[in-house]
Amino acid sequence: MSFESLMAVLQRLTVSVETLAALGAQLRFLHDGLDGDSRVRALLNDVVRAIDPQLLEDIEQNQQAVALALIQTTFRQGLDLLENPERVPGWGYQDADILQSQGQASPLIVHWIEALAAQRPGLSKVLRRPGAFLDVGTGVGWLAIEAARAWPALRVVGIDPWEPALTLARKNLAHSGLVERVELRPQRVERLEETATFTLAWVPGPFISAEVVDRALEHVRCALAPGGWLIVGLYPLPSAPLDHALTCLRIVRSGGHPWTSEEVEEKLRALVFEQIEVYSPAPPIAFVVAQRP
Repeated sequence: MSFESLMAVLQRLTVSVETLAALGAQLRFLHDGLDGDSRVRALLNDVVRAIDPQLLEDIEQNQQAVALALIQTTFRQGLDLLENPERVPGWGYQDADILQSQGQASPLIVHWIEALAAQRPGLSKVLRRPGAFLDVGTGVGWLAIEAARAWPALRVVGIDPWEPALTLARKNLAHSGLVERVELRPQRVERLEETATFTLAWVPGPFISAEVVDRALEHVRCALAPGGWLIVGLYPLPSAPLDHALTCLRIVRSGGHPWTSEEVEEKLRALVFEQIEVYSPAPPIAFVVAQRP
């Protein structure tokens, strides 16, 4: 390939980067109430209208916050890849902005579980009656906090081995008014010691490495009460070569393994889970759902 061809590819990709940045900037004006130069704001409006004239219509403020967090974490983790390509894979970020922006999108998971439960009476009952929810890889705690808000009958336990994230989680929890409902622990999932305790467990598949996955799932199964539910979240692997490679890269850089839903289903069958199925709430995530007998 010639240098001119390379520059043409760079130009095409730069348009995508600048478009995402402009959309994020527009969301900041909407969500944060910023006051900026009228010329810039008019041009941002032009960009968003060019994407889709109705793109941001009827988007609520909390939804704006989630979308903005996704854009921010994409850029911040992308910059880390650019500046530190030699970094050993693993979720070892200490930058508070990266940790918070990654976590601020996680409350969506609670709403997706609600949508799943609306179609499954057994899971719906679990969310409404006294029990305990295990949030594996709780990070900065936003998923655990949202779970405590959405499911007042459940006690919430969030575990994570990464202390910089837990430090932020404790601060977030302190301002939530839910301190009595949420327990945060520095703990690895493969060292979980509870037996028959939790009625629902969330496991973020993209952050679970191939080296520990079998032990992790076995310990979670032991920690689930009989009849308890397990939900493993995954990033489905796209068929398009570039999308596939980027998804795998994001997962591996985060310390995980690019599991397919079929691989996870097989592991859950080996652990004698029942009612195993795949549920796709929204891109870019899929749930592998199962119940302990």
